[in-house]
Amino acid sequence: MDTHHRFALIGLPGGGKSTFAAKLGKLLNIPVHHLDRHMFEPNGKKRDKLEFIAIQKELLAEDSWVIEGCSTSTFEMRFARADTIIYFQLPRLLCIWRMLKRRFFPDKTLCDTAEGCSHVFNWEMVKYIWTFDNKKREGIEQLRKKYPVVFLIFRSSKDADNYLEEFSND
Repeated sequence: MDTHHRFALIGLPGGGKSTFAAKLGKLLNIPVHHLDRHMFEPNGKKRDKLEFIAIQKELLAEDSWVIEGCSTSTFEMRFARADTIIYFQLPRLLCIWRMLKRRFFPDKTLCDTAEGCSHVFNWEMVKYIWTFDNKKREGIEQLRKKYPVVFLIFRSSKDADNYLEEFSND
């Protein structure tokens, strides 16, 4: 297997990006960055867009990383620098269920939100999850053509587990 060191994980909230990122980062001993930790300030207020972009530029300048997040407005920055893009495209109902579960039973081992912030579950989140693929597919395809890096689609948790197993066996 190739030795990629810059992974951008995109896709639906509740798709497993945060958990996968933590496992992959630990396995490869590379930094893991959860964009929600940087998008929001500790009080839950959304960070200024230019400040958020500046933070991402710093993260992307690192030699190796796993960056996960749904910030579609900054996809291109990650596509341009990543060696591998992994699109988590799990069933929408599963993602909604996971977001609901995460809201009430958060995984305390994952540090994927800003300090003092909790996971949001509301009608807007459900709508975002439900319409994500239809609204974002074309933009993702355009970026995929513009930046021809390794592009993987995980449609199940098993896809993610199998990928991690490949690295474990190397």
